[in-house]
Amino acid sequence: MRRLRPLYVFLAGSLLAGGFGLVSILPADEGQWLPEQIAGFDFPALRARGLELSADQIWDGESGLLSAAVKINGCSASFVSPDGLVVTNHHCGYAAINAVSTTEHNHLADGFVAASRAAELRAPGYRVSVVRRIEDVSAEIHAAADQAGKDPAARWLAVQRRVNGLVEDGEKEPDTSVIVTSYFKGREWRRIYRTELRDVRLVYAPPEAVGAFGGEVDNWEWPRHTGDFSFFRAYVAPDGSPADYAPDNVPYRPERWLEVSTEGVADQDLVMILGYPGRTERYLSSAAVAAREAFYFPRRLDFYTRIIDVLEAAGSGDAAVRLQLASRIKSLANRQKNAEGMVWGLARNAVVDRKRGEEREFLDWVGAEAGRRAKYGHVLDVLLELDMEDARNQEFDFVLDELGRQSPLLATTLRLGRLGRELRVPDLERAAGYRERDLASIRGGVRGMQRSFVPQVEVEVLALLFGEAEQLPARRRIKGYDSWKSAAPAGAREPRGLAEWAVRGTRLGNEADRLELFDAVAGRRPLGWEPDPMLMLASALLDDLETQRTRRDRMSGQRMETEALWVEAQQAWRGGRFYPDANGTLRVSVAEVGGYAPRDGVAYTPHTTTAGLLAKNTGVEPFVVPAPLLQALRSRDFGSWLPAGMNSIPVCMLTNGDTTGGNSGSPVVDGKGRLVGLNFDRVFENVSGDYGWNQERSRNISVDVRYVLWLMDKVWPAHDLLREMGVYPSAE
Repeated sequence: MRRLRPLYVFLAGSLLAGGFGLVSILPADEGQWLPEQIAGFDFPALRARGLELSADQIWDGESGLLSAAVKINGCSASFVSPDGLVVTNHHCGYAAINAVSTTEHNHLADGFVAASRAAELRAPGYRVSVVRRIEDVSAEIHAAADQAGKDPAARWLAVQRRVNGLVEDGEKEPDTSVIVTSYFKGREWRRIYRTELRDVRLVYAPPEAVGAFGGEVDNWEWPRHTGDFSFFRAYVAPDGSPADYAPDNVPYRPERWLEVSTEGVADQDLVMILGYPGRTERYLSSAAVAAREAFYFPRRLDFYTRIIDVLEAAGSGDAAVRLQLASRIKSLANRQKNAEGMVWGLARNAVVDRKRGEEREFLDWVGAEAGRRAKYGHVLDVLLELDMEDARNQEFDFVLDELGRQSPLLATTLRLGRLGRELRVPDLERAAGYRERDLASIRGGVRGMQRSFVPQVEVEVLALLFGEAEQLPARRRIKGYDSWKSAAPAGAREPRGLAEWAVRGTRLGNEADRLELFDAVAGRRPLGWEPDPMLMLASALLDDLETQRTRRDRMSGQRMETEALWVEAQQAWRGGRFYPDANGTLRVSVAEVGGYAPRDGVAYTPHTTTAGLLAKNTGVEPFVVPAPLLQALRSRDFGSWLPAGMNSIPVCMLTNGDTTGGNSGSPVVDGKGRLVGLNFDRVFENVSGDYGWNQERSRNISVDVRYVLWLMDKVWPAHDLLREMGVYPSAE
C-alpha cells in the first residue's frame, strides 16, 4: 500500500466523542483552525519557532488576538487602532472606492486620503462584523433532524427551521447579529454571536495603479509588487450601539486591535494568518472533483471571459460607463483567473487520480475489519451516487444559476419574485435572506442596482445568457425560459432580440419603478402594471428555480447524513489528523515566511522590493508607477523605513499559509501578534489548493506592512493615521 499524503496539521480535532480532542503535532503548516482548536496547538514547538503568545492570548473563548480580526463584505480585515480604524485589501474596498468615485473625483484612479475624520466618505453597503462568542448547538440541530423522520428533504427543512429559530433567539440579545453554521459536513454546528457595524467610512486608499499594480497579468502570480491595502473606519451611535450612517455617529471602540510592527519578518520567521476563509472542498469524492475539472471550471472560464469582453467593450469609449462597470469587471476577472488556475492545477496535480487511489485504499481499510464494514462499508458508494446525480444536472444548474447572477436587472427581479413566494410561509420557514429581518437589505439592493445598471450592457449580457440556455439539451431545458420565449414578439425570438425586448420593454430599469415593485411585494399588494417582459421572464423562471431548490433540498438532506458519516470515516482512517473545510467563519492558520520552486530551474525568494517595482514600470497599464511614487523611488526618499542591510523597501512577501478566498485582507501577524502584512492572494500553482494543501507549492501572498507605512509617510502622506496606529512618521 502506498503511503498517503497526510493532512498535515498543527492540531488534530477528534470528533469521535462529539468534541475536539487532541493529537500530536506534525511538521507542516496545513490547516485552517477554529478558535476553539487553538488550545490544542503544540505550544512548546511553536515557541521554539518564535511564537510568544499563549493559547488564551490568542483566543480564550470570547476574546483575544482573534477578536481584532473582523469580516468586511466577504473579506477579512482587522482593527488597528482604538478608534475603529480597519485595514483590509484595496480589492476588498474596491466596490466602496468605486461607489464614491465620479469622473470629476476619481478616487480609484487618484487614491483617497481623508484630511480629517469629518472628511471620511460613507462606504455604501459596507459592514464590519466582529465575533463576540461561539456556542456549540450541535445537539439541537441533530435533534431537529431526527424529529423530522427519514425523508431527506423534510430533515433538511427541519434543520433550516431550527437554524432560523436559533438565529432569532440569539438576536434577542441587544445589538447582536447571529449566524448558525456547520462544520465537518454537518457533524458539528455552532452559533456565532457578532456585533455588526453598519456605518463604515472610507479613510485611505492608494491609487488603483498601486492597489492593483500588475492588474490581471500579475493576478495570482509571483513575484508581486502590489500595494493591496485600504483603510476604513467603523462608526456607532453616540451611546456605542450599532447604527446606520448618521453625521453625529462616533468611532467604534473595539475591545482589541492589532499593534502594527515596523520591523517586519524575514525568511523562515513564524507568522499567523487570522481571518475568514470562504470555502475549501478537501473531502470531496473523486467523482465530484472530476466534474469540477471536466465541466465546471472550464465552463466558468469560457463564460466569464466572454462576459468580461462585453463589459470592457462597453466601457472602452466612455469614462463614466467604465467607472460604473469597474467593480463588476474586477470581480469577474478575479473569478476568471481563479477558474483558469483551477483548470491548470487540478490537471497538473492529478487530483482526480490521487482521490481515486485514496478511495481504493480507504475501501481496503474498511474491508479489513468487520466493524468498519458494518459502519462504513456503504458510505463511499452512496456519496459517489449523490455526486453523479449532481453531475447529471450540472449543465442545467450552471445556466440557471448564472441567469440569476450575471444580469443585475434580472437578478433583482428574480429576488423580488422569490420574496413574494417566501412571504407566503411563516417567517421561520423561509429561506435564508428572505425573512422579515432581511427586508431592509433587499430594499437597499433594489436601490443599489442602479449604480451598475447600463442598459446596453444588460442587453449584451442577457444575450449571452440566453445563448447558453439555447444550447441546453432537450432533457435539461429551462422550461420557464422556453415558455417566456414563445410569448415574445414573433421577430424577437433569438437571444439578442429577446434581450432587447426584456431590457428595452421593462419598467424595472427605473429605480422608482423597482421600489414600487418592492413595496407591492413586501406589502402583499397587487402591482397593477401592464405586462412587463422582465417580470414575465422572472415569473417563468421561478418555477425552474423552485424545482431546482426542491431537488437541492432533497440532496442536502441526503448529504447531511452521508457526508457526516464520510467525514467520520475519513478521520478514523487517517488517524485523527483533521480540520474542517473553510466556510467563511473565523479561523487561524500557522505559517512561516518562505519561497518556493514552481518548476524545474526556477526558485522564488520570499520577498519583493521597490527595486523590483521600479524595474517593472513600463509606463503602460497595468505596469504604471504613479508619478508621486516614481519620484520618491528615484530620489530614494525612504526616510527611516529602509530596513538594515537592504537598498529598497519590502513590498510583498510569501508564506506557506493555508488560505483561500475570503482570506483577502487577513492580517498576517508575527510571533508577538503584531501586524506585519495583509494577505491578498495565492500563487497560481496554489489556486487548486482548495482541493488539497501541498507543502511544496501552497503559498500565499501578502503586502508587507512596511511598504504600506512608507507610502502613508512619504508618498501620499497620512501622518495622523500613522500616529493613530502608534507609528511615527520619519520626521518625528
